[in-house]
Amino acid sequence: MSERKFEYITGVDNCAGEMKVAFPIEEYKNRLTKVREIMDREGIDFIYATAPESMYYISGYDVVWHRVNSPELWYDSMGAGTAIHVDHDRFIHYDLPDEEGALKLTSISTDTRLIYDIPADMYGKSYIHTTEEEGYKEIVLKNLKQEGWIKPGMTIGLELGSYRPSYLIFKQWIDLFEAEGCKVVDATDVIREARSVKSVLELQYIETASKLCDIGQQAIFDALHPGITELEIVGAYTDAQTKAGGESQAIANMVRSGPSRCWCFHIPASRRKIMTGDPVGIDLAGVYNRYHSNQCRYYSIGEPPKEFAKMYSVNEDIINMVKNTIKPNMLASELLKELRTFYKENDLWGKQYWIGGYELGIAYPPDWCGGHTVYDIYFHCDDEEIRFVPGTVVNFETGFGVIDTLMFKEDEAIVLSETSRKLLIKD
Repeated sequence: MSERKFEYITGVDNCAGEMKVAFPIEEYKNRLTKVREIMDREGIDFIYATAPESMYYISGYDVVWHRVNSPELWYDSMGAGTAIHVDHDRFIHYDLPDEEGALKLTSISTDTRLIYDIPADMYGKSYIHTTEEEGYKEIVLKNLKQEGWIKPGMTIGLELGSYRPSYLIFKQWIDLFEAEGCKVVDATDVIREARSVKSVLELQYIETASKLCDIGQQAIFDALHPGITELEIVGAYTDAQTKAGGESQAIANMVRSGPSRCWCFHIPASRRKIMTGDPVGIDLAGVYNRYHSNQCRYYSIGEPPKEFAKMYSVNEDIINMVKNTIKPNMLASELLKELRTFYKENDLWGKQYWIGGYELGIAYPPDWCGGHTVYDIYFHCDDEEIRFVPGTVVNFETGFGVIDTLMFKEDEAIVLSETSRKLLIKD
């Protein structure tokens, strides 16, 4: 009998048949490789990823609470995150025992290290835990040093542009890494850049999300009647989308109605009752495996004010023009110049709201605006860098109330929605 030690993983029966990740293991491995290639190009040795979207992208890790706005007592546990080293084709995920089950069921992580911020045994187990002398971040740092992943002279990347963790926690991380003789840089755009070009399966998920948009819009039309409230409309499309397999949207409840309120784009749905003739704007997303597709349409119960109807009627021509213009690999500036010419020739220029769009993809509350690609008619008409490469997905906002999602594939570029751009009038 040899002296080898054989260790089995316990608790496997607790998650048998329940694990759910959205992609094959090979796709996750390719994502890590893509991130490491960008790190190598940028001269970054190590990234500690803390944005929820980044952790989901790398491993599938999916929870609904990321301790973003927690009480001070829990600040230290915001140090949970995913460690990525440019020289290693694996990652290490650090978290709390609270998320042990979620990690087993949603993440492909094969190296998860749990640290408790409460100095006690919990769940019938003992965990490494913080003390008065050694907090969560200090334990993670010590562990990474023992692993050989943190050494003096390294360049450390933090996602400083992310909302998670707070500035106070980022500052503590910076001080800790610099005390080890490391240089700390902003690596916010590293994983965002990797995420910006979608795989074939990611594109399929966004196409499914777009169908969920259409389902939501149909539910709105079906539900409209005099006296319905804006909040009841939220309930109608949420019910329809969830029954079709849709998930919660990263921006919630964008319903606005009435002659003036309908142009308050980011006001939340209210108890306001919608009456005959009221314009009603609904900006929503379909969500599938955290991937978002965005769509905004306007409605009316009966005929709306003529001035409003005339202004909104331009949207169908605008979207048709976009459909005929977009193509894979085109510069965003090409589209923007064509749009500017179209608006000026049709006496629309100067009457519009914002014209442009932003990346869509993985999103968690409170925002579905992707962080990498933004194209803006007021800033980017002469930009020679922003290009709609295959795998790009962005929304497009006409400036007159309609929003659609544009998808660029290898051999075609498409506007995803099937919902009409005409004013949707319910008799």
